[in-house]
Amino acid sequence: MMAGNNQTQIIDDVKSALKETLPNLDPELSMDERGILVIRGECGSWEEAVTAGHLAAKPPGVRNVVNDLSVRGKPAPRKDYGPYREMGIKAGRVDSADVLIIGTGISGCAIARELSKYRLRVLAVDKEDDVASGATKANNGNIHPGHDIKPGTLKAKLNLRGNELYTQWARELGFELQRCGLMGAITDIRLRPLLEKAAEGARAMGVFNPQVLDGERAKQMEPGFVEQGIEPAAAIWLPSMGLVEPYKVAIALAENAAMNGVRFLFNCTVADILTKDGRVTGALTSRGIIDTSYIINCAGVYADEISAMAGDRCYTIHPRKGTIAILDKNRRPVYHSLAGVISESAQKKGNTESKGGGMCRTPEWNILMGPSATEVPDKEDLSSTPEDLVYAMSLGENYGIGNGDIIRFFTGNRPADYKEDFFIELSPVTRGFINVGGIQSPGLAAAPAIAEMVEGIFAEAAAKDGFPLERNPGFSPIREREKEFRHLSREKQDELILREPAYGRVICRCESVTEGEILAALRSPIPPASVDAVKRRTRAGMGRCQGGFCQCRVVELLARELGIDPAAVTLRGNGTNILVADNRPEACGGEAV
Repeated sequence: MMAGNNQTQIIDDVKSALKETLPNLDPELSMDERGILVIRGECGSWEEAVTAGHLAAKPPGVRNVVNDLSVRGKPAPRKDYGPYREMGIKAGRVDSADVLIIGTGISGCAIARELSKYRLRVLAVDKEDDVASGATKANNGNIHPGHDIKPGTLKAKLNLRGNELYTQWARELGFELQRCGLMGAITDIRLRPLLEKAAEGARAMGVFNPQVLDGERAKQMEPGFVEQGIEPAAAIWLPSMGLVEPYKVAIALAENAAMNGVRFLFNCTVADILTKDGRVTGALTSRGIIDTSYIINCAGVYADEISAMAGDRCYTIHPRKGTIAILDKNRRPVYHSLAGVISESAQKKGNTESKGGGMCRTPEWNILMGPSATEVPDKEDLSSTPEDLVYAMSLGENYGIGNGDIIRFFTGNRPADYKEDFFIELSPVTRGFINVGGIQSPGLAAAPAIAEMVEGIFAEAAAKDGFPLERNPGFSPIREREKEFRHLSREKQDELILREPAYGRVICRCESVTEGEILAALRSPIPPASVDAVKRRTRAGMGRCQGGFCQCRVVELLARELGIDPAAVTLRGNGTNILVADNRPEACGGEAV
């Protein structure tokens, strides 16, 4: 708890900082005993509102910021939960669980898997049609070493622990983790002190084995330098840097959780949190009322709104948009995940509160450019602007990369709070409610440690409530995964085709994905229900033609396996139907095509 005099001093300090930076802003400030500062008023632009929120969060005594500033003449877009509430009330009570997890991104899936170790009825819900449909699918898959995070933050602590735990995760869950390392080179030997200082700082933070290499060793380890005509004088090397396909990790976690008893419910929007006498009793969703005693809030960009529904309005999410361009596999300027040149004049591009991005690769050897970092008022704004794409592509200008190398670009929104740190805690306001908010980069790298932390918070809360946890005797941490058909030897491929002829029918030519692999995904513990969900599991549609040849076959397989009309198959959930009407019914017997 915070003394009143201290609150007054912090408010005065924030007012002074705001007056100096934004002289035309005259907001109303208030602060509660736990250090939640609320800022209200009107400003001239969204940029001013974001700047004010960050200034308000800077004093050490501020736990977090609720930013209620409005932009003059431009009301911020807000989600209308009314229709979802009406749907839920009409449906009535439909389900119950001991624990309800809201959101099935990387954090929600990791926590679901962690809690499946216990005798618990766990239900995970998501407003989309699949896991990993928000920020998790829209990032570059970097398992950061932890050197570039503000020391002393929860982010820094969980990044280091999460990076360490990924090796065990990959071994148990069968996804690919490549410890390719991170390298940053200099071409002017006079800049070597910069590298030494960076390595020393990384060591002080606990990063695994940072090294400074001479130029020859750097060229040996990174062939891309030689191929691009770059002569490094020295380089910093961080071997713990890893690469994953983020959606593959979330799918693996969800499948293992489902194997251990966790249930998943999709196309389920949470419209209200139900409480009684300050205690969670359930959630009103678009699918109906779900009774529960504990809620874990992993709702990404909507986590602040879910927390407010629970009566604990303690932070504001301001979405930070990032655009990434994917290049054709033929372009291979780097071999390590991030291998770039550091110059004396180098400035961090993008938003000062977020990394922005650079150039890296995926485990499948597509080069990724970006992401950008642009503040936007609309949580649903996933548009890719020319400015963001130009920024993303400019990061590889030393490598001769051009727009002709792009096969696709996409945009996601980071769920940033104004403290720019993870916000993970058992609510002191509403019993049984756990916040897991502000999970932006390095949220993917930190995910194992986030799940570990939340497990501890929940176990302690349950014990205090007289609900001690019992181990699930049937829990297995292992999720077996067959190697992709394209990576098998010819002999193994022939054996598989003889056993399962569907593996002999190639659906996606670019990525050599077979019908057998798609059928296996459709019969998995968390089956895909849309074309994009199939793509995330199998890579069908991720190649150069981006589904130009295979999408129609994927639609056909989805319709057949799900027992639905082809016109009901969607690209990515409700409202994205690929086929909308019969075409030339006289030529195809009236069937939708």
